[in-house]
Amino acid sequence: MEKDKKHNILIVDDLNENIEVLFAVLKNDYILTPAKNGKSAIKKAKKLKPDLILLDIMMPEMDGYEVCRQLKSDEGTSRIPIIFVTAKGEEADETKGLNLGAVDYIAKPIRPPVVKARIATHLKLLEAMQELKRLYDMALDSNPMTGLPGNISVAKKIKEAIEQEAPMCVIYSDLDNFKAFNDKYGFALGDEALLFTSNVLQDALKTVNIPDAFIGHIGGDDFVMIVPSHKVQDIAQEIVYQFDKGILQFYSPEDIASKCIHSVNRKGEKQVFPLMTISLAGVDLSYSGYQLYVEVNDACAEAKKQAKQMDGSSFFLDRRKRENSSDFSSSHIAGVCG
Repeated sequence: MEKDKKHNILIVDDLNENIEVLFAVLKNDYILTPAKNGKSAIKKAKKLKPDLILLDIMMPEMDGYEVCRQLKSDEGTSRIPIIFVTAKGEEADETKGLNLGAVDYIAKPIRPPVVKARIATHLKLLEAMQELKRLYDMALDSNPMTGLPGNISVAKKIKEAIEQEAPMCVIYSDLDNFKAFNDKYGFALGDEALLFTSNVLQDALKTVNIPDAFIGHIGGDDFVMIVPSHKVQDIAQEIVYQFDKGILQFYSPEDIASKCIHSVNRKGEKQVFPLMTISLAGVDLSYSGYQLYVEVNDACAEAKKQAKQMDGSSFFLDRRKRENSSDFSSSHIAGVCG
């Protein structure tokens, strides 16, 4: 929940005067939605997904117990906290409500300070649970080597940027001649090179002052960043500069002097390879009206091909509009073998 964003509360009661009392108590702190019967409550809960529901028990046709039971049995609404607000104050009534999945029970006539305090407590618990779930999902999705978010998070962030129509740019990064390096120097040093690349990306964001940018590691030597469009050239230039300057630490003096290594290609044949460089492929989401994640993914793949055709470390930025496929720009900084 964003710091300044108000929580949504659904108030369910068949009597207008009861709804009005709760509205008067809560209207300054929350976004409130009324429902005057059980069927309407279920329908609105499924559509609005409120943060909390205040639910009366004694209602005609469908009482609050049945409303609670149906909401808790539906995956889409089962996690919404429900507080019964009712004149049924017997211990058995309260026990029944709690057993159905309600988080609290407030007796009528209500006491405004108590209602406010209990609502605030359960909303804080809800936020804590949501944050724990977010951290758990992130831990499951994170790359075990770098700790950066993985494929699921990358797809989610790109989808969010598309939906928000944000002026953002996706940067796909890939290392050139990484396999040849692994084959000669071994996977342990290869992992060190990947960690170095991860640090270069994160340090570049700090240098260019983009603290809220996203970085994901989708596996191997492939990383994805989402940055503001107006800073994409600056961040790409910083990444290329830092990568080319630092990657030499992983090579022997002899290989640095010759600006290449002797390794084997994918067919197992001996071959001479340039030192590692980095290819950056950018896709500006604000240009082409993307609607689906797969469209952005395809555009990144095409931009990556263009970037890899350039010598040394490079940045290819795709700003093509759908009606003008030739509108693009690229940036290039020669690497040590460029």
